[in-house]
Amino acid sequence: MSQHNYYVENELGRLRKLIIHSPDGGIGKIIPGTFADNLYDDIVHLESMQKEYNHYVKLLLYFLDREKIEYIKNYQDTAPAEKKAWCFIPGKTEYFNSDKVLDTQQLLGEMIKDEKIKLRLISAICSYEESSFAIQQKLEQITDAAFLAKVFITGVLPAEANGTDEDQFIFPPVPNFIFTRDIGIMVKDHILLSRMATVARRRESLLTKFLSLYNFFKTDPQKVMEIIEESDFFLYEEEERKHRIISIEGGDVMMIHPKHFVIGCSIRTSSSAVNEIIHTIFSKPELGIEKISVVKIPKNRAQMHIDTIFTQVKRNVWVLYGRFSERILRDEHISRHSYINKLSHQFRPLEMEQVEILQYYKPAGEPYIKTKEYSITEKLPGIESLLRKISVEDFGAKPEEVKIIYSGGNVFPHDEREQWTDSCNVVALKEGVVIGYDRNDMTAEAFKAAGFQVLTTTEAFEKFENGTEPDSMTDTLILLPSAELSRARGGSHCMSMPLLRDVL
Repeated sequence: MSQHNYYVENELGRLRKLIIHSPDGGIGKIIPGTFADNLYDDIVHLESMQKEYNHYVKLLLYFLDREKIEYIKNYQDTAPAEKKAWCFIPGKTEYFNSDKVLDTQQLLGEMIKDEKIKLRLISAICSYEESSFAIQQKLEQITDAAFLAKVFITGVLPAEANGTDEDQFIFPPVPNFIFTRDIGIMVKDHILLSRMATVARRRESLLTKFLSLYNFFKTDPQKVMEIIEESDFFLYEEEERKHRIISIEGGDVMMIHPKHFVIGCSIRTSSSAVNEIIHTIFSKPELGIEKISVVKIPKNRAQMHIDTIFTQVKRNVWVLYGRFSERILRDEHISRHSYINKLSHQFRPLEMEQVEILQYYKPAGEPYIKTKEYSITEKLPGIESLLRKISVEDFGAKPEEVKIIYSGGNVFPHDEREQWTDSCNVVALKEGVVIGYDRNDMTAEAFKAAGFQVLTTTEAFEKFENGTEPDSMTDTLILLPSAELSRARGGSHCMSMPLLRDVL
């Protein structure tokens, strides 16, 4: 495949192609007793969530595939009321079927039209899920590829396919598949496959591996980077294996600049994985990456990936959770001397906000030596320093021009409440035009104070219909309805896996 079909070297270039996944029926099967297993904190109302997600899809189509907006409008003008949202769901004849806004279910359906790939994927999934041979045979007999793709994701074999009067659960659902950022990340014209940290998401990794090898890069499989444990991993005792386990999730990976790669070490991305990723990236001179920054964060549920703490808005603008700003913490500490630090181990800033930045540098053109240490001796004090340095050194911004927009306006308790509902997790449609959640009011006010216009999706759609071109929009935060979407614990950055962005 040409790199012009799949290529990402920054977080800001005009978005041209991405992978999403519309909320499927599996989300509607989560019960309170399985919250922990499925990484949820609350029950989500599926239909309301799908309606909110439709705003996201429509916004993406306005920017990436405007022709499909007309298709949707024409369909919805004539469709019965109960079918008006169907065009947003893959597998339906009314689906808009964009080649720029790609849904995982649609991609799987297209891929498994090849009988050899279909049988190989069925075998892989059934082996992983320890299904019976009878189930495997039933799946092999399904000839409708779109129908089978839905089964792979929802885990439900409908009554008409299993020869009974009721639907049959054959696999657990994958209710986090909506967060496609985590399934893999484009590193220029290569893809780094994720290796999910939790059982609830591992079928996602398997499906993404097949899509990468048999769809996106089927003629260029060497561009698929797969990180696994060392060959002697299984010889170690159980406790030692825990320290050597490889887990990678895309929310911890940012292809931030053509020469600078950022990766988080978190509750979801292990130190062993980070180690192997550094070796892998530096051993590929064709990638041209000279610097790798590792952001080590505490292993907290609320900040599960680095993109829940910060994302980039413009070359000189970032949105950040203030409790992870070393400057803010320092200013709070020196504003009044506190004796509590020495008296108590429970004082909040001592543990929760501690981060560490590690940086590694390999000059372009220098052959990679696996035994050589490439550490940068200068130690950065924290995340805010890293963000400012990226803006200045990588993007050429003047130090005084760098802006940090803080979650909740950095006012307690709004900062924590809104970080929980992904105020710092925005995705750029183009530089300066980002998508956020409408429930993060104080963060939206902070964007306004930084010179951004703030629009709801409805207001944005009205502008587009009245002649405003999406490409003409600048410095704008567009807010999605998010009462239900936010309950799933991920924002717009989480819900997108860019495959193609413009070079800045």
